[in-house]
Amino acid sequence: MTQNTKTWVRRVYYALITAALIAVAVLLMVQCVAIYRSGDSPFTRQSIATHFAPIAVPVYVCIGLVAVGFALSPLLPAVPDSAPDRDVITLRRLQAKTDLSACPADLTRGVCRQRRARNTHHYVTLILLAVGTAAFLWYALDVSRFSLQDATGSMVKAMWVLLPCMGVPALYGVFTAYFCRRSVKSEIALLRTAPKEAVSPAPKNDAKSEQWIPFVQGGIVAVGIGLMVYGLLHNGALDVLWKAVNICQECIGLG
Repeated sequence: MTQNTKTWVRRVYYALITAALIAVAVLLMVQCVAIYRSGDSPFTRQSIATHFAPIAVPVYVCIGLVAVGFALSPLLPAVPDSAPDRDVITLRRLQAKTDLSACPADLTRGVCRQRRARNTHHYVTLILLAVGTAAFLWYALDVSRFSLQDATGSMVKAMWVLLPCMGVPALYGVFTAYFCRRSVKSEIALLRTAPKEAVSPAPKNDAKSEQWIPFVQGGIVAVGIGLMVYGLLHNGALDVLWKAVNICQECIGLG
């Protein structure tokens, strides 16, 4: 298969899956409106099942197209990513060419300090995100904190808990991004002062070092599919449907 053929197949596939997604979205909205107009308290399991049955085939077609896309991904050319940051490219090139063991001690310490600082900020961001997520889950999983008689008040309280739990990691993440950009520039300036005897031609990229990435991606997809199958076998679909009905009735305000 030539490169032009691969590009043509990819474009046709994207057009088909886009059309399928749009069709499913339109049909879903039409059926939701039909359920809403069907009478008092329309959002029941029986009513939803009756109205959603006609759109089952388009949904299955859309799911099939997604599966086909996963199967064809090794054969189709990857969509070009956005241009990587110029400073990051420069830093990687200098890191590959510079032997720190042959550099002066103060230069080596400065480079190591910048790298440790970037790693530290990344780890702190991840820790804050993990702690915030755990704290909010601890609050949200305690059903005694939520009352059907005061659903709005319960949701407002939950939002006030969610705000610091997610806001602090988000703000620190913004600071980390700014700091890392400045740190990269500082390390580039340090590596450019390395003596000539510590600089060698940049080694060629070893493609084998990235061969494990598809296996990791495939493992994540397999775990996700396994969890979906487990949920379907244990009547998880009914629980999700009932929760969706409750969201429509109590939170969004439909019905």
